[in-house]
Amino acid sequence: MVFARSRRYQGSFSGSAGKLLLAVLLIACALRFAFVWHPTDYHSVAAWRESDYTQIARSFFREGMNPFLPRIDWRGNTSGVVEMELPVIPWIGAQLYRIFGYHEQLLRGLVALSSIGGLLVFRRLSSRLLPPHASLFATTAFAFNGLLLSLSTSIQPESLQLLMTLLAITAAFEWADKGDEPSLLRAAAFTAGAILVKGSSAYLGLVLGYLVLKRLGLRAATQQRVYVATAIALLPPLAWYLWAHHNFDVTGLSLGLSNEAHFLSWDVLRHPRGIVTGNLVAEVRDVFAAAGLPLAAAAFLRPWDRIERTTVWYAAVVIFYIVAADTSADGWAFYYHANSIPPVCLLMGFGFAALTDRAQGPLASGRLAGFKSGAAYLLAAVTLGGFLARGVQLAWLRNHQPVLEELYRCCREFAPAVPPHGKIVVRGGRRLDWHGHGVAYNESMAFTWTDRKGFNYAHEDFSAAKLEEIARLGGRYWIAKPQDLEDKAVMSRITPRVSLIQRCGDYALYDLGPSREGTSSNHPTLREKLDSEGNTETPVRTVR
Repeated sequence: MVFARSRRYQGSFSGSAGKLLLAVLLIACALRFAFVWHPTDYHSVAAWRESDYTQIARSFFREGMNPFLPRIDWRGNTSGVVEMELPVIPWIGAQLYRIFGYHEQLLRGLVALSSIGGLLVFRRLSSRLLPPHASLFATTAFAFNGLLLSLSTSIQPESLQLLMTLLAITAAFEWADKGDEPSLLRAAAFTAGAILVKGSSAYLGLVLGYLVLKRLGLRAATQQRVYVATAIALLPPLAWYLWAHHNFDVTGLSLGLSNEAHFLSWDVLRHPRGIVTGNLVAEVRDVFAAAGLPLAAAAFLRPWDRIERTTVWYAAVVIFYIVAADTSADGWAFYYHANSIPPVCLLMGFGFAALTDRAQGPLASGRLAGFKSGAAYLLAAVTLGGFLARGVQLAWLRNHQPVLEELYRCCREFAPAVPPHGKIVVRGGRRLDWHGHGVAYNESMAFTWTDRKGFNYAHEDFSAAKLEEIARLGGRYWIAKPQDLEDKAVMSRITPRVSLIQRCGDYALYDLGPSREGTSSNHPTLREKLDSEGNTETPVRTVR
């Protein structure tokens, strides 16, 4: 009974330790609000994700508050309803827009508050599991983890996901000690909430299932409360994601749930080095800061019943990384590894306690004990330094994005030349990864920064025929990226048939001609121009 044994730790922060903890929490909260004032622009390490959420909140605000119909702007000629996780942050943000006016900073504020909530819940959890000095270290590590600091004002769901996860784990650990029904139902409800906020939280089912079997054994199959908790944890997420997939079937639009390969497959296993290396790099860099590895390993010097639940928690996260290896190992998916940080910080806390506790074991005194204690403090200091260094690195990357900065500047310059209801056309990413598996290629930044709707096309699809197809469907204002302009073979067929509106650095804005949807003009469409010159390219229809 881990919580029962550790109740002596509750409230034991006093004197200098209590002041240090308060200072840690205050500084960490201030850092989590440091970037809140910034709108959605090029200052981002996940600009596509932030742009998607900004568009969805904006669409709720302008087009209706139905939470079952989240809409994006790269919608082509569809309604824009997109398959995604439950849009909690965009929907609440849109409600705040109605009260305070349209301010994208409100979305960052919601994320920052979620991050602070997660920090406070983690502090409470660590204080119940660890002795005071180890809890202080674990809380400090969590508070200043560079990845968590970066996510704390990034407009995406991870901070809220971690808050719900920590609430679920806290309730699950309480139930494992007490066996009371309210704790079990709370754990199930918060598990459902975490999965709804982001589907990767499904690994929590493994943790909750383990704790149920550990406490009840085979009797779990006869317990009505277990079935009720299972229904609470699984049915709401199942209902939502089935509905979300229905939206995908209707519009063909997704944030990556159904139009991207995530799971372990034979193609992935044929090249195991990539998935192993990708996951290890993210874990060592963002979760352990290298020096935390021996600290976490030292946790196994503690009695197994003390670290069992935290170890199972981390093991469940690792299983998720293996199952979702086609995504979790990708460089862009570094923020998925935020799931590891809470259990690893606790394991490092257990290891710190094991190395500094002079009251246990035959080597409890003397030089070896002093060496162990010194090594623990050194490793703790290096780990915290590594976390802060990663935070500084991510902050520097966020503020030094020359490619995104130029795109942002040009989108802002192009926007006045595009009518409010004019549809832009922009290149996205690749539709296939190096395994040949599908990738969500849509890039949303230009749509957010011009505040216009329109069409994306995949990198591999760039051709005169593709632009003609999009023009026929209603796309008109083509923002040509440097990759487009550098393709001389395709550009030689396109430029004689379209009108250059404006140049900006390495970008250009072209008019593809009026759409076939009633826009009046004397200019021929791109299709008519291609036909008049004997074009033989066959358009490949990809827009649903």
